[in-house]
Amino acid sequence: MEKYKALMMKDFRHALKDPVLMAAMIGPLVLIFLSRFGFPIAVHWLDMHYSFNLEQYRGFAASLLVVTIPMLTGMLTGLLILDERDENMIAYYAVTPLMRKGYLLYRVALPTLLCIVLSAIYLQWSTMSVVRWETLYALLLLALESPLFTLFLAAFSSNKVEGLALSKIGGLFIIGPVVVHFVPGAWQVLGALLPSYWPAKVLDLIMHDEPFPAFVFFLLGLLLHLACLFLMINVFKAKQA
Repeated sequence: MEKYKALMMKDFRHALKDPVLMAAMIGPLVLIFLSRFGFPIAVHWLDMHYSFNLEQYRGFAASLLVVTIPMLTGMLTGLLILDERDENMIAYYAVTPLMRKGYLLYRVALPTLLCIVLSAIYLQWSTMSVVRWETLYALLLLALESPLFTLFLAAFSSNKVEGLALSKIGGLFIIGPVVVHFVPGAWQVLGALLPSYWPAKVLDLIMHDEPFPAFVFFLLGLLLHLACLFLMINVFKAKQA
């Protein structure tokens, strides 16, 4: 446990010195704050000045913002991996008691835990969505998306500069909520290829009091997320070989 603690403290100090990593670290907290206090203000202002009912899009806003949290936490740890690759630190960790397997475990576990905590705080404290025990379905899917984004950056980027560029392209993966709320009928099957579609769909079904369909979509989404995670782990290992 001490070896992981030392690595965690190193990550924290590194994040404090890097503006990009700092932005990724505080970004979820900003989203929580804006949802709690900014959304009601926006609803009132748009209603008063333009007679526009933003409240009807509360569910969409909630799912769009919450799927951003895995992207931010995943980007944070993905860029940390790329920094360590640039400095040849991964090869060093491979010959320490941490070993390559322990390093990979830490890099997958860290964004997962961060995402669980921050997503749970968002869902509970933002007042943007209905919170029931079925919300755990969406929380689990969100938690799996964070290491997916981490490994996506680490596997397909050769350095941090490429990682920053790829993170902008990867931001397209959060359009799942757009598909859920605005794409009609059978066309939604196109969104099923996006990991962010599944937690957004589960949250939407929970808000409409449909627990059984939410469970079915959770199982399907879980299979997709686990398959993607397995693929990303193998690609990352091949990259490090």
